[in-house]
Amino acid sequence: MSAYQDLIELVDALKSIAEPTRLRLVRLLIQGELTVSELVRILSQSQPRVSRHLKLLCDAGVLERFREQHHVYYRVPLDGTGHQLAAALARFFPESDNELLMDQQRLNDVREARAKLSEDYVEEEAPEWRRLHELHGDEAAFAAAVIHEMTQEPLGELLDIATGTGRMLSILGPHCTRGTGIDLSRKMVNVARTQLSTLGLSHCTVRQDDMYQMRFADNSFDTVTIDQVLYLADQPEAVVAEAARVLGPGGRLMIVAFTGEGQDQPLGIAPASIDAWCRSAGLTLDHHVELPGQSADITLVVARS
Repeated sequence: MSAYQDLIELVDALKSIAEPTRLRLVRLLIQGELTVSELVRILSQSQPRVSRHLKLLCDAGVLERFREQHHVYYRVPLDGTGHQLAAALARFFPESDNELLMDQQRLNDVREARAKLSEDYVEEEAPEWRRLHELHGDEAAFAAAVIHEMTQEPLGELLDIATGTGRMLSILGPHCTRGTGIDLSRKMVNVARTQLSTLGLSHCTVRQDDMYQMRFADNSFDTVTIDQVLYLADQPEAVVAEAARVLGPGGRLMIVAFTGEGQDQPLGIAPASIDAWCRSAGLTLDHHVELPGQSADITLVVARS
């Protein structure tokens, strides 16, 4: 793109934002993704009017949209002109403006409603997830060990495959440039989205996607994580191969897996199997680390592209 085209793009973006409702939308959507119905509730405006403003902002590249089944989400992009412009504007929003204060309160109400739905789902409909994560024991010790191992080098662009509750994004999100989590379950995506919002990790996002055939281009990420997924996968070697595909040159793949036996039933994958899947995907094994666990052996495996 020429310098002149870059200038035209910037002018179009500035024109699209220069309206009170659209400024309010940018302020809300730099904090994370929201649906049209949630934005209607927050802004107290009609759905057609909110949709019209959103379209103008998307056409100018200030916002992006993506669909999850019957829902369409909007947010400020994680990079590009839209992101840079919204980030620059953020410090100019008046903190004492009554309308903006009401927007923030209603946004908090939306987040609380999401959190309640997420808690109900995890409590009532995700017993396998809860059982597996209870085997980790001290969650703080586990998180500290992962951070120690993975932040010796910059994480850059981070992808968490089958993110579940967003646990790995919660742990490593504060240390990455931008983070993305994917999960096939829309309910789990909502759980992860709520978790990221609660932690204020607005530079991270979650999307509904298939870990066997992700929509990302080759070489899209600097770091990819797979946390306790291979044990449940029908084709674990295919998951590793897909992770390797989206991993950029010199990037790191981190796999956390049970590698022993639990108290209630056999658990785990032999580290040699993980190594073989990584080599088959064209990755080079870096190292293994034994992580703290309560009633099962847990291993962190790092491989490089």
